[in-house]
Amino acid sequence: MEKATENPNSETQPSPQPNHQMDADDDDENVKQLKECSSLYLSLQDCLVDSNRDWKSCQKHVQALKACHERRTKK
Repeated sequence: MEKATENPNSETQPSPQPNHQMDADDDDENVKQLKECSSLYLSLQDCLVDSNRDWKSCQKHVQALKACHERRTKK
């Protein structure tokens, strides 16, 4: 049985990031821009996932995010 030898001169290319990973990085930057409202935004996202995107059942989260945004823009 022959043993495969590695070519020390070959360059290893890093595997490219999956497309959704780059989208997630963009989302993280957008969430950071929300500053103090970011946790409310993330809780809204969790609610939407848990409720199968049912906006009616997540109105408490929507209203909290809206109020936070309004407080931020009044400053």
